[in-house]
Amino acid sequence: MSHFSYILKILRRHRKRMILSLLAMLGIMLVDLGSPLVIAILIDNVISLGSYHLLAPLMLFFLALPFASAVCRIASDYTITLLGQRVVFDIRLDLYRHVHKLHCQYIQEATTGKIMERIRGDVNQIQNLLTNNTPQLLVQVVTGLIMVSIMLTMSVKLTLMMFAGILLYLINYRIMVPRIRKIQRRYRRKMDRLSAYSQERLAGTLVVKSFNRERFESRNFIKRNFLAERVFHRFRTTNLTYNVISGAITWGNYVLIIVVGTLLVIRGELTYGAVTAMTAFSFRLLYPASMLAELSNQLQQASVSLDRIFELMNAEKDIPEVHGLRLAKVRGEVVFDHVNFQYEEGKPVLRDLCLHVRAGQTVALVGQTGCGKTTLVNLIYRYHKITDGRLLIDGKDINSLDIHAYRRCIAMVPQEPIIFDATLGENIGYGNPKASRKDLERAARMAELGGVLDRLEHGLDSRLGAEFVTLSVGERQRLCIARAILANPTILILDEATSSLDTHSEKLIQIAMERVMADRTCFVIAHRLSTIVNSDLIVVMDGGQVLEQGTHAELMARPDGRYKFLYTTQTDHAGIVRTA
Repeated sequence: MSHFSYILKILRRHRKRMILSLLAMLGIMLVDLGSPLVIAILIDNVISLGSYHLLAPLMLFFLALPFASAVCRIASDYTITLLGQRVVFDIRLDLYRHVHKLHCQYIQEATTGKIMERIRGDVNQIQNLLTNNTPQLLVQVVTGLIMVSIMLTMSVKLTLMMFAGILLYLINYRIMVPRIRKIQRRYRRKMDRLSAYSQERLAGTLVVKSFNRERFESRNFIKRNFLAERVFHRFRTTNLTYNVISGAITWGNYVLIIVVGTLLVIRGELTYGAVTAMTAFSFRLLYPASMLAELSNQLQQASVSLDRIFELMNAEKDIPEVHGLRLAKVRGEVVFDHVNFQYEEGKPVLRDLCLHVRAGQTVALVGQTGCGKTTLVNLIYRYHKITDGRLLIDGKDINSLDIHAYRRCIAMVPQEPIIFDATLGENIGYGNPKASRKDLERAARMAELGGVLDRLEHGLDSRLGAEFVTLSVGERQRLCIARAILANPTILILDEATSSLDTHSEKLIQIAMERVMADRTCFVIAHRLSTIVNSDLIVVMDGGQVLEQGTHAELMARPDGRYKFLYTTQTDHAGIVRTA
């Protein structure tokens, strides 16, 4: 779908608002045209010809114009603003829904800021074009064309002279405005750097004081501020020059029309009312002329924003949703049968991987960063489609299973706990929104969150977030475990759940983990090998392959085994730290 077709498709959903806004804009156009024509009739007919019977209706009409203008502008602003909000809502909703369907690899590679800028910043550019710039431009251009048509019927000579003035105005605009914008961008960059510098130094105030660097930092700040100020003065000077030249062209055009118009009146080719109307029209035509020049910049910005939005909209979607096989009950047997996987062509991540995990087993995945542990568990979640081989769940090919029904049988406790801006209860029940309050509390206490529940005044109804209740890293981790307990999965994935924690927090988490892991197939990724010694199966990975597998005792019995080396090294290091 093209950019234009997509925008039209969205606008069609709001036909009524579009029609109302167009009618309001039509009213604005008629009002803008009315006042100069009323003045012309007043001068030519009432003052010059003495048709005083027209004075009262003309004055009433003239007095009614501001009220009519206000009503039309309020109606136009209201309908256009409402239309803009609905358009933005629709585009953002389309993007938001699409993001949740994107391929996991795209989500992992794209930064959150990049995606949010598409949803927020780029959509705002489209809103400005559709609701602010385009309607105004439409009104001004149509009004301008009608004005030119009226002026041509009055005097071709004066109209051509006026066009000469507008041409000079546009030339000045095209030369000066890009310079002003360039300097303004430079000034903003300077201010951004000054702000970042100030924030950094203020954050390090104690360091500055401890090394007696106050004077040095003050001099640095003055220097940076002076550079920003110098750019700002240049901006002000250039902007002032542009305004002076624009004013000179406007007034020069105005004086020229009056002088030449007066000569035409003397020669009998024009009336005083027509000269007055054409002078008023010439003033009003400068605004649509400048808007036309501005439109190219607005269209360019909107085009870039649309390109960025469609880049996201056209990004590869997740594995297609197929209404496949729904297992009556998932036991949790997982078999990797000669599995190969690669994110990029020619760069394999998993190589001919074979692994048989029986239902209810706890499997620990060990290996250096980049060996394929996370990729392996992502394949179990079916975040990616394997390149070659088979992944079997209870003897069934994972690709034949209904993805939504299957994922309801899996839960994950991630390395970085994900806490949403919601209540404690809503966070725990995220994977099971129909859970009762009793179930939520039971899951919380099983995950060793009883102390948190008792501490919080509103218990499960306490709102979490930066502005509300904040939890420690260990408490956040236990909340994720409570979420997994409530989901009651058959297959559980613990992704480095005990790394970077103090001893007390790790002990509480170990207790919670033992509860959640009972009678489930569990895959554990951990850097602390002391936490996995009781696992049913330890799998040592290297270069995307299974290097060793067995129990802790079996692997430690291998004289030159990789696991024994890693475990001994880590244990010896921990002993040195404790001794120190």
